This record gives sequence, C-alpha cells and structure tokens, in this order.
Amino acid sequence: MEPGRVDRSQLLHGVELSWWEQGAGPSVLCLHETASSGEIWRSLADALGEGARAIAPDRRGWGSSGAPEPYSATTIEEQAEDCAALIAELYAAPAVACGAGLGAVVALDLLLRRGDLVRGAVLVEPPLLAFLPEATEGLSADRAALADAVAGGGPEAAIDLYLSGGLPFAGAGAARLPAPIAAVARERPLSLFAELGAVPAWPLRASQMHTVAAPSRVVVGSGTPAPLRTAADRLAEVLGGGEPVVLDGEGLPHVSSAPELARVVAALL
Repeated sequence: MEPGRVDRSQLLHGVELSWWEQGAGPSVLCLHETASSGEIWRSLADALGEGARAIAPDRRGWGSSGAPEPYSATTIEEQAEDCAALIAELYAAPAVACGAGLGAVVALDLLLRRGDLVRGAVLVEPPLLAFLPEATEGLSADRAALADAVAGGGPEAAIDLYLSGGLPFAGAGAARLPAPIAAVARERPLSLFAELGAVPAWPLRASQMHTVAAPSRVVVGSGTPAPLRTAADRLAEVLGGGEPVVLDGEGLPHVSSAPELARVVAALL
C-alpha cells in the first residue's frame, strides 16, 4: 500500500465495490477504462499530491469489485449510479469526475445528470464513436472478429484480442494498458462482454451538453488513436466550442502524462 493510501470495500448500489483513496482536500473521482482497474490512477494521485483527495474505485466487474451473477450487461447510467452512491458514502461531493475510456463517458453522465454531486469533469479519450458515421462499419467488423475469437478460444481469446489492440474501434488504444493492469483484467473476461454495448447504447444528449454550466475538459494524448481523437474533437465542440487538451506522450494520457493531467484536473478543483 502506498503511504497515505487507504483501501476499502463496501456493498453499494447492490454490488460490493472496492476503492482506494489518497490525499486530502477537494475530491477527484477517478474512473478507469474497460479492462482496467482503479490501480491505473496511481500516477495521477501521486501527481495531485496531498492537496486533493483522489478516490479510485474498481468499477463493477473489474479489479476487486463484485458484479451481479450472471453479469451479462451494464449501462453507463448504472455505472454512474454506482459512482453516485460512492460519492455520497464518502461525503465527497462536489467532486471532479475524471474518467478515461468508458469511465470518461460515466463521468460525462454524472456531469449531465448528477450536477449536485460533481463540480466538473475531465474526460480522457471518451469513446463516443456515435459522433463518427464511419465507425459503424468498423464496429461491425470488430464484432465479427470477437465472435471468431470466442468460437476459436472462448472468452479468454476475446479479451486477449481486445488487449492486443486487435479491435481498432471497439478497443481503440487498449494495447497501451500497462501489462500488470491487463494481466488482472484477463481474470475477468466476461466483464468485457458486459461493457461492450454500454457506450453505443448511451444517448448523446447533445442539446444538454451545449447548456451544461459546470466546467469540463476533453483530454487526448499525442498517441491517441484516430477514432478516439476525432470523437474527442466533436465532443469538445459540443461541450464548449473549444478543442481537446493535448498531452505529450504516446501512451495512455493518464499514465504517461500524469503530471500534465494533474494540472488540468487541479484547475477544476
């Protein structure tokens, strides 16, 4: 355990959720991407220092958190309500919701629906491919590749395909996940299938995004895959008419560029 870090778990919103927290001051709720866990945020928490309270849950189905049996599907709204229960339990409102990948869409949903709990959002590589008409064909090809993987080697082969970067739309950039994080994710292959439909099924609510008052920042890295970069450009336009914040580094922005991301987050505290 890191100095000053506290690890906890509790039954919240019907699921045993695990999380760790570190630091004091205004809260930052850190929400990881698919096939990851709260451990992905260690570098950001260290960069934020003691002036912020970083709270990093393992979302349902990943890391040490539980999931319903059978865990066949989830929604962005369900994930957001898990987070709302955690914020309330920890007296952490108003928090900055900082998410990556699917976690970024959860953070955006909190911003739009639960403004009583969040003061702003930092959205790292949100995979809102509904902004890209050309993504339909790519997602269809990825679904076919997943079906072939399952037929040949079961769910384990499918998550290997996802983590290897073999799904350029459904799993854009997943190959950048650190090896220890990916190794843990391989132990929960069915959670991948539960999440695959969550973002496509989430309504974009563009009209509401235009009018949201709380501040937000869309973040990408210099190595962000093209579909995610285009989606980020479109989302930034809808949210505030600006452009995404571009961080240096070819890896995941919240890992390879954690100090720079910490400055983006701190500006919203």
